[in-house]
Amino acid sequence: MGSRLYFAGLLVGATLAAGGQDTLDLPDGKGKEQVKKICAGCHEMSTVTGSRRTKIGWQQNVEEMISRGAEGSDADMEAVVDYLTKFFGKLNVNTASAKELQSFLGLSDEEAQAIVTYREQNGKLKDFEQLTKVPGTNVEKLRAKRSLIAFSL
Repeated sequence: MGSRLYFAGLLVGATLAAGGQDTLDLPDGKGKEQVKKICAGCHEMSTVTGSRRTKIGWQQNVEEMISRGAEGSDADMEAVVDYLTKFFGKLNVNTASAKELQSFLGLSDEEAQAIVTYREQNGKLKDFEQLTKVPGTNVEKLRAKRSLIAFSL
């Protein structure tokens, strides 16, 4: 009996390892069902959500998937992009509004405005180190959100 259970466990483990089931729980939100319906037909959810992208990056990714045969209405595809951006996105600090900086990175109004003002006076930020030198920002707060910050696409 013990060897049967062991074998059954190996079989289940091999099935899961081979992609038989993707156990990633997606956050609830508008667009979740479209992501599951459109993306899960070809990909495991962990593959879809495995890398963070800006909204433009997600748009380009979805357009690539459409060119490879992904099907859905324009509204469905927009919902996919919005959902993935919200839950698995990055924010480009060089194009984001003060409001987007606040909501996406959890910055105060003053911190977000400091970044926008700095950009307007000095041009685009080149990297994270330059961002940490923007007067009026909380460096520790920025470090905590570093994985959510982009400087281009």
